[in-house]
Amino acid sequence: MVQEMIADSWLEMEMFRLFVLRTAWRIDKYQDYKKVRKDISGVKAAMPGVYRNIATRALQIHGSLGVSWEMPFTKEVMESFHMGLADGPTEVHKVQVARRVLDDYVPCDDLFPSAHLPKKRAEALTKYADVLERHLETQ
Repeated sequence: MVQEMIADSWLEMEMFRLFVLRTAWRIDKYQDYKKVRKDISGVKAAMPGVYRNIATRALQIHGSLGVSWEMPFTKEVMESFHMGLADGPTEVHKVQVARRVLDDYVPCDDLFPSAHLPKKRAEALTKYADVLERHLETQ
């Protein structure tokens, strides 16, 4: 549906614009690119995909005219791939993002992650054993 493709392109572009603006704001705020490396790498990783998605939707919306050389969309789709390589492969930027994201987390010492539901349930049963026992006695 054409309206869906237009809406998806608008949403994706707005989210990306806000991401770029927030990254620029953080650069101005911290005056230190190392503190904003995750954001910068994220912008670099996201840009080719956003560009490609929007160009591809525009191409599809215009049908057979969209794939002709009379419209810029096929060239833009190809440029989106070039953009993904111009400042280093997108995968390298994603590795940087993942490293910076993982810097904010402490590894779990247990076999299962701390959010593992059976472990959480067992901890809750231990913590509230007396309350559960009293509740079961009254029934």
